[in-house]
Amino acid sequence: MTTTAEVTHSLSPLSNAIVDKAIDNVTRKLIGGARNKNNSQAGSHNPSLKRSISDSLAATSAEDVMQVANRGVAWKEMISKSLSHGISSLASMQYDGQFTVKNGIAEGLHQVPGNPGVYVVFDKNNTAVYVGDSTNIRSRWHAGHLNENRQKLNNGQQYKLSEQLTEGCTVKFISCESKETAAAIEAHLIKQAQPSVNAREELLNEQGTRSNIEAKKMKDASGSTASLAAGATKAAIENAGWSVLETLITTCIKALKDELVDIVCGGTSKLKQRIKRLFNKIWSAISHIIKNPGSLLKGIFEFIVNAFSSAIRKIYQLARNIYDLGYAAWQLYKGKQALSKAELIEKISETIITSGCLVIWDALDPIIEAHLTALIPPMAPYSPYIAATISAIGFGVSSHYLSGFVPQIVEKIVNYNPMQLQSLEQQRNACEQLIINAEKELIMINGLEDYMRSTKALVTDLDCQTQQLTQHKTIETFSIEDRLNRLSLGVKA
Repeated sequence: MTTTAEVTHSLSPLSNAIVDKAIDNVTRKLIGGARNKNNSQAGSHNPSLKRSISDSLAATSAEDVMQVANRGVAWKEMISKSLSHGISSLASMQYDGQFTVKNGIAEGLHQVPGNPGVYVVFDKNNTAVYVGDSTNIRSRWHAGHLNENRQKLNNGQQYKLSEQLTEGCTVKFISCESKETAAAIEAHLIKQAQPSVNAREELLNEQGTRSNIEAKKMKDASGSTASLAAGATKAAIENAGWSVLETLITTCIKALKDELVDIVCGGTSKLKQRIKRLFNKIWSAISHIIKNPGSLLKGIFEFIVNAFSSAIRKIYQLARNIYDLGYAAWQLYKGKQALSKAELIEKISETIITSGCLVIWDALDPIIEAHLTALIPPMAPYSPYIAATISAIGFGVSSHYLSGFVPQIVEKIVNYNPMQLQSLEQQRNACEQLIINAEKELIMINGLEDYMRSTKALVTDLDCQTQQLTQHKTIETFSIEDRLNRLSLGVKA
């Protein structure tokens, strides 16, 4: 008895590819909308499903999808600022610059960058009284604090910072790449220091806008580099879960599409057979994820790649300013009286090496990825992950190299006595000489390695030539005298 194979109808290959691509794009945008939506019902005890759906649909643009993909960049900046600026507390924080205000007039404000950042107002007694953030620090002070202070005074009212702006204050600031990072740092510092002029803790309750929602996550994870890293890891795992969910949803929709086409074209399969085919396709997708853990980790890799592919240009220029970086790290840790000298040197060196190598491999990661894509087009889908791996290895090698001479520089800084005649510039020059010597050693080692390779190649070549010569059984030996005698005999003959 023979059975006839069941025939199912389907679209043409081209039409099928077009529909599948549309499904992929629409699903990605809907998932992105769910992940990047604002919460218009923040604090509501009975949130409306209709309102939640409306919020998600309002965030299904390509821009929203890109914001989701680049969300790791803000986490990375928080971790980098923790290493380079000591943002865990006002007592240890290092600033990018400052300006002063007296009698309502600012001096040095024109030098403040017009980008996101956090600022701290110190009164005439050098006490931190106010912490703020802005998407444009310079404009916030020109059009905001200074202008509001003038308007209040003209109306006989008191502005919240009137006393400080009149008697004199110093405003110190940290520049940031994103407004989320600035908002998170501000909220953490207010919670930690509780400055007198700040009326309330920022990002305390559930937030409504996406920017503040993300900033609150980073603020809640602040306190130390380790806790920020743990928060970033949690976000990366969440990213992986959404990636798997997107895969399963697209698989279900495509399977339903195949069955619908079959029905419209006159397919005769029973409902049981259709359900079986549907679940087989879904199980196939799940099985693929289980058998290929790399695909399960795709979301984590995407998060890491996006988090570490944007170069942080404003930390420090390692090669030229390594002394200044070490001096800043010394200022960061010099209050730690509980640390021994050896522990102090190790801690400062770790800060320099980690933040310095981040700069180098931040910049190289996208370059490596671009070259991989250009040189080997079939590798394009995998180039971000390969580039991330290469950058991670490079980070380790660079760290190992820097550990060879950075502790020596740090030891000079720790031992530096301002009362000595040797100036800060002389100290910096001495440390730069250490760097030059280390580079020369590295060049010499590379040169010796090349010399050894060429010598080995020469020896191998000579050995090969010798073996070829010894294979000839009759090798004639002679002297010049023998050759002359033979020639004379030939002439006589």
